[in-house]
Amino acid sequence: MIIVKMDNSAVECSIAPAELREIGLTPESFVNGDKRCEQFLAQLNKEMGQQLDYNPESEVLMMSQNVMNDGSIKIFTVKMSNDDIEKAADRIMNAADGLAKQVDPERIREILEKAGSEKGAALSSLISDISGVLSEVYIQEPKEGSAIEAASMPAVDYAVYMVEFVTMEKMSGFCRVVENLPIEESSLYKMDGRYYLMVGLRTKDDKMVYEMRRCGVEYADGLSINTAEELHIEESGTCIIKENAVKQMAGLYA
Repeated sequence: MIIVKMDNSAVECSIAPAELREIGLTPESFVNGDKRCEQFLAQLNKEMGQQLDYNPESEVLMMSQNVMNDGSIKIFTVKMSNDDIEKAADRIMNAADGLAKQVDPERIREILEKAGSEKGAALSSLISDISGVLSEVYIQEPKEGSAIEAASMPAVDYAVYMVEFVTMEKMSGFCRVVENLPIEESSLYKMDGRYYLMVGLRTKDDKMVYEMRRCGVEYADGLSINTAEELHIEESGTCIIKENAVKQMAGLYA
């Protein structure tokens, strides 16, 4: 997830399709208002508010989200005070005129006449143009000396890794390497002759996420993140260790 802080009042966030899949979301879930998206957006809104030093008593936090052609999501968040809202009045009038031009009947007719991927691309272009017009309502005058800041961070600060092993020896080696990572909870299950280690990792540090995945590739026979299969294993498999499985397994074959 790439976060670009435009200034002290505006932040743009981009989430790649692969990151969406990792947290169990899809572009369609954003369009359809899936409850999981609501939870994710609420968490992201809180994070953006902290970055912008948002005061809910005297300011408003506006958020818009757009689904891009490549399946990624772009979220624009802006903080507005009463003074900002007053200054935005003229921009709102201009935006109204701009929207009327974007939804010109001729353009709509052209979209309706297209087929397949061309229709989807044309509609996406229209939505993107409309979003651009709307964003102009919120974008404030650049402040002298302000600098754009960009940062990369995981899409969520907590993820459950389901790590699959054929032997307990390999699992023990994995646990020894990752036991010092910020693991919040872990449990161990067995099903169909294989072992499944559930590891809840809470971090926004890319290095920690990378280390967990690197160790999974090196030691495990399978690695998935926030997968629905986790619930199936927990319901149908045999629970071997309910809590602190990583620490217990780390010392098993030391």
